[in-house]
Amino acid sequence: MFASFTITLIECLEIAFITLLILQTKVNKPTVITYGSLGLVGGLLSAYYLHDILENYEWLMYAILSSLFLYLFIKNKDIQKHIKAHVDDITQSSSTVLFLTAFFIYGRESFEIFSNLFLNPDASWSAAFLAATVAVGIYIFARDSKIKSYIFQFGYWAYLAFALWFGYEALEHLHIL
Repeated sequence: MFASFTITLIECLEIAFITLLILQTKVNKPTVITYGSLGLVGGLLSAYYLHDILENYEWLMYAILSSLFLYLFIKNKDIQKHIKAHVDDITQSSSTVLFLTAFFIYGRESFEIFSNLFLNPDASWSAAFLAATVAVGIYIFARDSKIKSYIFQFGYWAYLAFALWFGYEALEHLHIL
């Protein structure tokens, strides 16, 4: 239950913060929302159809996530600047690049949420729903507040915490702990 809540909250917050940054740019917002929604559905479908294949490699998913978050902690002290630079690059690209980027970003986040729910026999859909609700509340609060600058300024410390937690999960799935 704790993993369902935590992983869903992390991924939903990533979706929320990426959306927050995208909506502050000059990108055609309905287009990005459409592409992002297609990505969310694509992530759900790929997690549903691939979960049996991926089940034996769940430890690897956690190890990759741990490595990714450790890398992000070390390299990205200014999260907002880093993400904004990528968003600006995308806004100057073709609509195909915008579609592929939005689809794969939102799809990857959705895939991580649903693959955990499908793979984990102890998964709690109600805990995941609660986490998504909390993330939406945080998003609504953050988009209308000056707190978003602090979230992006100090949020990289959360990367270290997630790196350690996902590393622990990887070791637990390998039955080392």
